[in-house]
Amino acid sequence: MPDAAIDERSHASTARWADAKRCASYAVYDPVGQKIGSAEEVFANPDGEPVYVRVRIGRLLTRTVLIPGQFVQTDEERKTLVLK
Repeated sequence: MPDAAIDERSHASTARWADAKRCASYAVYDPVGQKIGSAEEVFANPDGEPVYVRVRIGRLLTRTVLIPGQFVQTDEERKTLVLK
């Protein structure tokens, strides 16, 4: 495999990781549009694709839950994550 192909692949993976880390500060909404919490951390696979999102929920008694990435849609414009 040429070195250029390896460099491109590692750069693409890093870019996706950056996107996943940026989503860690997003607000999280349920499918009907009510805010349920905020994303604390995004866990990604080696390819940089999100696998789980750790979400802090609650107002007074907060707790964290892991939500599989397949159930989350990203809205980059509004900086939110919406559960499917």
